[in-house]
Amino acid sequence: MPSERAAPSARSVEWLNLGAALLALGLSTHLALNGVSRAPTSSLPAGARLPDESAPLPPARAGESLSDATGQLIAFGPYRRVSSGSSIADPILLELCAPDEIASFSARAPDARDAHRYAGRPSVNARRLEDLLAVRPELVLVNSLGDHAWVQKLRDAGLRVFDLGPMRGVETFRRNLLAVGWLVGRVDAARELERQLRERLTAIARHLPPEARRSGMYLGIHGSQLFGGTRGTSYHDVLRFAGLLDVAAREHQGWPTFAPEQLLALDPELIVTQLGMGSALCQRSELGRLRACSAPSGVIELDGRLLSDPGFGLLEASEAVHRAAYPEEQAP
Repeated sequence: MPSERAAPSARSVEWLNLGAALLALGLSTHLALNGVSRAPTSSLPAGARLPDESAPLPPARAGESLSDATGQLIAFGPYRRVSSGSSIADPILLELCAPDEIASFSARAPDARDAHRYAGRPSVNARRLEDLLAVRPELVLVNSLGDHAWVQKLRDAGLRVFDLGPMRGVETFRRNLLAVGWLVGRVDAARELERQLRERLTAIARHLPPEARRSGMYLGIHGSQLFGGTRGTSYHDVLRFAGLLDVAAREHQGWPTFAPEQLLALDPELIVTQLGMGSALCQRSELGRLRACSAPSGVIELDGRLLSDPGFGLLEASEAVHRAAYPEEQAP
């Protein structure tokens, strides 16, 4: 059964998403699998990168290594004392590792919606080198968003660091999940988590033919700017798995900023945004003519910590958007 999952604070995740956008410009519910085997049974060949699609992996052998987002080769452990410097790695470790194998969670773990699940292990800011060294990790997992200087500083201090790379949605997360599974010697368990996540996401709107799908887009506000989240982001993934046609994906990717006239030209049936942003959007005089703003249920609001989660939270967010977008399916 699904259970609560980790998610960073709305503010922190929005800044992570915005940071990735700037770089590009220059299961809430997750799949808790009780009883999944933790035996280290499969791995990747030396120096390999993880495939985009699921496939059987050969058994792990001593001396094999895996390339991270920076091109650094990390030798197969399996590692039994792992620190997370990432809100994405936090719930993955919780699923794949025994409690005594987790040296620390990220500094964002106490802000998770299910923060109680992280109790009992320290939460450490991976940018505070002394604090990270104090927990004596064998391996540190980070999503650096391209800040390779910070990762190199950790390595220069003698830490073994695997950079999972930018967080850009379900495909990135699938590779992150499989990479962590390989590093801790539990690829079979990671593979099963990945399979269930993929299948459940695909099942949400599988019954809807293209012509029955409503148009939509993600829209948010930062200061006076209107920004979206489309191809290559977790926002786009939530829309498509929920059964919506992302109108911004026709001409945009990443995190584009929009002028009001561009939004009026796109004019989606539905706008998906963060909790509390709907009125701020539709009360702007230049956006009042949007179809989504004039319809009673045209704006769908979700908790920002859930909606912005490019990991396990994709499932719950997609299910919630689907229910809101197609309320007729919920009728008895």
